[in-house]
Amino acid sequence: MKESARGKAAVGKERYSDARGYFDDDLCEFVITDMFPKRPLVNYLWSEDAVADADQFGFGKSLAGIGSFRRGLDCGERLVYIKDRKSGELYSPNRNYGRLPFEQFRCHVGLGYQKIVSVYNGLKVTFTLLVPDAGYAVLYLAEAEELAGKERDLDLYFALRPQANLTVHTSYGSADRDKEFGGLCYPHFSYQAETDYGCLYFASEHGFTSYCVSKGDFCGTYGSWEHPDGVAAQALPSRGTTFEDDYVAAVSLPLRLGPREQKSFAFALAAGRSAAESGALASSLAKTSVFYSQLALQKEKNASYQRVFRAEIPDPLLRSLGNTWLKRQLSLGKTWGRIYGKGFRDVMQDIAAFVSLDIPLARTRILYTLAKQYGNGNTIRMFEPDLLLPYNDGAAWIPATISAFLKESGDFGILEEIVPYLDGGEDSVLGHMVRGVEYLLGDLGSHGLVLLRGGDWNDSLNGAGNLNKGESVWLSLATVKAAKECAEILEKLGKKEEKERILGLAGRLSENILIKGMSGGHFIYAYDDWGGVIGGEESEEGKFYLNPQTWAVLADVGDRDTQNAVMDLVEEKLKCAFGYELCAPPYTKGSDRLGRVSYFVPGMVENASVYVHGVAFKIAADCRLGRGDLAFDTLRSVLCTNPKVQASGVEPYAVTNMFIGPDNPYRAGDAPMSWVTGSAGWLYRDLTEEIFGIKAEFDGLRISPVFPSCWNEAYAERIFRGVLYKISYRRTGRRRIAVEGSEIQGDILPPQTGKDSVAVTVEY
Repeated sequence: MKESARGKAAVGKERYSDARGYFDDDLCEFVITDMFPKRPLVNYLWSEDAVADADQFGFGKSLAGIGSFRRGLDCGERLVYIKDRKSGELYSPNRNYGRLPFEQFRCHVGLGYQKIVSVYNGLKVTFTLLVPDAGYAVLYLAEAEELAGKERDLDLYFALRPQANLTVHTSYGSADRDKEFGGLCYPHFSYQAETDYGCLYFASEHGFTSYCVSKGDFCGTYGSWEHPDGVAAQALPSRGTTFEDDYVAAVSLPLRLGPREQKSFAFALAAGRSAAESGALASSLAKTSVFYSQLALQKEKNASYQRVFRAEIPDPLLRSLGNTWLKRQLSLGKTWGRIYGKGFRDVMQDIAAFVSLDIPLARTRILYTLAKQYGNGNTIRMFEPDLLLPYNDGAAWIPATISAFLKESGDFGILEEIVPYLDGGEDSVLGHMVRGVEYLLGDLGSHGLVLLRGGDWNDSLNGAGNLNKGESVWLSLATVKAAKECAEILEKLGKKEEKERILGLAGRLSENILIKGMSGGHFIYAYDDWGGVIGGEESEEGKFYLNPQTWAVLADVGDRDTQNAVMDLVEEKLKCAFGYELCAPPYTKGSDRLGRVSYFVPGMVENASVYVHGVAFKIAADCRLGRGDLAFDTLRSVLCTNPKVQASGVEPYAVTNMFIGPDNPYRAGDAPMSWVTGSAGWLYRDLTEEIFGIKAEFDGLRISPVFPSCWNEAYAERIFRGVLYKISYRRTGRRRIAVEGSEIQGDILPPQTGKDSVAVTVEY
């Protein structure tokens, strides 16, 4: 890379593009140009209060998080229609049902917004949606601009599907126009309701001439969204309804445009505890000025995240992902977990990856999540809504997250914060962490390994430990890793006796793993309740598992020869054309002694898919062993540039949960579960902390890159404790780091207090 390009650390001249669209890194957007890709391309928009998804048409669902209750807002179609008053021609500019010859179609997938732009017959229509920074609401903006230099006499219709029914009893619900605020009101107040927020309200910036509140009135009894009977008529029926399964919020507004004239129409859907509350909120938000102020707020918030780490990366897709989109996806996880609920392990991992982007918010999230730990040290499996299954791995993720926060922020005061336990009592953050580690170190079975109980990271291995006799080798490795991270913090606090006690127990557990946890030269996964081996040569199926091998490296269990040997077996036994299988061979016969993993179709999720979360662990392990080329090749194998997965349909800007494994007879290589995965955070850390080697430590910023052999130069910028580090890398064959021209000893840069930025040169 040329020296003149350095300092921007944004993007190179080459950008990633494919048949579906391209990245615009300056605007932090992916621009979809194909209106009808193989499958819909989805984006997520959210605040602390609400979350929405939207595809390239703007279709999707949204919900509000009201405590632990998920209250639906809208779901499905979100449609703009244009109707010519003279000719009667009708079309949808954001959906184009008839596949009309649009002069232009673009969907701008942005950070916090989704904008669909189309031009047809000289009329430009832009439809944008976002979730406001606060409030149980979603905002929509339709803009029409005349480009052909002529007068237009049109009607604009906007329609969506509010999720008004909170129960199966449709007799509770009704809908009609509201007199106080002039919008459409959808109350559903029920006996023994799960939430007080029983009223949805749809508001329009401009007064509408007619409306519909039911799908039957809008589409017609036998009509469709493509040709709604209500729109074909002179006016919408404008009447209320009750006992409705399928509500609609549809309005008609006059749209008269002069040559080159532009007009905007803002709408909002909001939930409240009454018609007055929801109506007031929706009406206050349904304004073009409010929409643009919220859009600016979204862009500013996300711009601050972009500045924390930026790099020039030779691979255009990886550049866009590392600088922008992996951050975006892991940020979704730290706020909303996996949308359907917040897994304790999931949120903790995403916080650990997110902490450098927003330290105060990460601190808040840590305190909130620790309150979901039981007094005995174990944690809830999932919260909001609560899932009380006795999974046993939650506490193993706490020390890594606390450590990441402490090293990034230097704020040791968090350890003294008092946090309640889920089942009563309270303790400091430090106490929560130590209690969790002690719980795991003491919860051992007959082989001296940690009990599996209801399951560990492998959610689907949920039949092997229910008698409280099954033991997990993976969880034992994770416990050793957690114990070492906990001990490092205790040492920093001067608690040497406690540190030595924790390390002593971890050492004995490590010995047990090496003696009882290996078979045929590799680490098994577990013992079931009857003493049967899972993931060993004697296993009938599922003989070899990925995670125990990679976590032996991450936990530093066994010597380097052992770690290299088991990772060599990973290459031999699990590598496929699009990554690494989670286990092999797949299960083909259901066994209640194992759990649902054995009942899945081969190649699905934990039954031998390319589970990207597990692949991300492998990348980190490769880097720890200095295998830069393998790490980089593994990373590229799970990206959409891999020709073996280019037909999978996965969004270029998102990470998928899995690729269906090669043993699947129907859909091998497909990627049906994007966004909702913990792999985004791990891949972000793989790239920034392992490959670029930039990692926060207690005493400064460590820089220890593990680059592939094809990278001879690189450049990155990283903000750490208020200082911008401008890091230039150059391959010379020797290890040397200089700060502002002065060579330092080792690879940890001491804090550069009193400086805005420093130049760092790294030779490797």
